[in-house]
Amino acid sequence: MLRTSRLHAALTGAAASDTPSRFGAAGLAARRVALRAGRPLSVPAERRASLLADAVAEIAREARIGALAARPLLQDTVVEVGTDIGPVLLHAGDEVMTPLIRAQGDWEAEEAAWLRRVVRPGSAVLDVGANVGYFTVLMAQLAGKTGAVVAVEPEARNLAVLRANLWRHGLDDVAVLPIAAWSERDLLPLVLNEENRGDHQVRPDASGAAHLVPAAALDELFGAHATLDVIKVDTQGVDHEALAGLRDVLHRSPDPQVLVEFWLDGMDDRGIDARGVLAGYRDLGLDAALLGDDGSATAATDDEVLAATEAAPGRFVNLVLRKR
Repeated sequence: MLRTSRLHAALTGAAASDTPSRFGAAGLAARRVALRAGRPLSVPAERRASLLADAVAEIAREARIGALAARPLLQDTVVEVGTDIGPVLLHAGDEVMTPLIRAQGDWEAEEAAWLRRVVRPGSAVLDVGANVGYFTVLMAQLAGKTGAVVAVEPEARNLAVLRANLWRHGLDDVAVLPIAAWSERDLLPLVLNEENRGDHQVRPDASGAAHLVPAAALDELFGAHATLDVIKVDTQGVDHEALAGLRDVLHRSPDPQVLVEFWLDGMDDRGIDARGVLAGYRDLGLDAALLGDDGSATAATDDEVLAATEAAPGRFVNLVLRKR
């Protein structure tokens, strides 16, 4: 899919460490992240340091070998479905995405239409909340052999199917980061939804959660010079946290095209102020537009965004964010 030098530049920018790493420049960048102090968690300091170091080393390894890290799957846990981007493996037990794609042969057509408008051969693209990889595969197909594609997904079973789909489509060099994109480095609870495998949620407020996942500001992992052309974020109510962790990349990128979900129920449930989220996007230098069914985008005020979201089924819309 993408050449090693292009992926290296997208992930790390210029290396700044003198100590060799067996992971190459990505490993050096990851080591710098691991050496920085994270905020206190409810685990012993020495164990936290070990967990963070292990997580970042895994990030570096996955960034380098991408889909070649595909894991075996139990055959009865997945189903293969024909789609507009080719055959895709889906979770057999999923009660939302799997039946819809089976019935329609595609997924969230308005988002796919927007991606087909903005991703070009050679684009550097980022898929945050990649799930099983439907949009990752589409973006990689559109970016072509000269593009750079990075997928971010923290949930282990989604990761396994994501890697399998990349392998199936021959997209061996797509970088897969097994983390949650966040505004800072941390270990955070991931609350699982067994009926809807696209609704796993990073919830810092969760108690007794079974899974702690590594979380990172992607600015730290991409390095000092990386830029992106297209960013798709779908993280179930906390898309703004992922973008806050990409502030430097967004600032450097000349014309980033950003797609985010704007879900009032997900924000209300966490006590997040929806108007504050829109103000935060402006603070990043980004203005919002409402995504149309055909993949077009219409500029909208905060009041217009909120009114459209309240009226939409499920109280969510997709926003296109662009620099002023």
